Amino acid sequence: MCIFKNKFEKLTREEVIDTICSLERDEALAEESIALYTEKIKNMMDEGKNMKDILQRTLLVKKITLESEKRERAMRQAMYLLYNLRLSIRLKDAIDDKSLVDRLKSIRSIKYFKDQRALALFLNKALNTKIKEENVLTDADDTFKVIEEMFSSNKQIYGIADINEDSLMAFFEEENTLNELNLEKEDVQKWK
Repeated sequence: MCIFKNKFEKLTREEVIDTICSLERDEALAEESIALYTEKIKNMMDEGKNMKDILQRTLLVKKITLESEKRERAMRQAMYLLYNLRLSIRLKDAIDDKSLVDRLKSIRSIKYFKDQRALALFLNKALNTKIKEENVLTDADDTFKVIEEMFSSNKQIYGIADINEDSLMAFFEEENTLNELNLEKEDVQKWK
């Protein structure tokens, strides 16, 4: 075992979260200052458009340059803070992942995953059992289909069994056909 302990092992999640909060506050302040400098520069530019005196314009240009430099410095600071924030979030995620793995190590069922051979045997047995049961169900379904196909329905109940009913059915079919033909004739006449 190593005599020196890794410095990240001592780092707690709460410390990293405090760092993240601090970086977020600092970054928000940097963004506010960028917005203020940008607004100042815009106002000075508008003011310079209306100036007639060359000395006043020259002085205004120097002020605009100074404010632009301040804005650039604030932008670099914001980018630096964002980069640190990104890395701190990744560090927090790594701490969270490690603590999750450490918690899962103690769960009994997770320990079983270490024995891959036994896991493979168990999964094969479970799969074979599932396949057998599915085959039983599909065989039962096939039996239902065969028996239902052999059943012939009673024509008196489910169909036309009487000659009078046959003639009535033919009459209704002729009536429907005539109605369809009349509708087609009306459509043809409309198009003419």
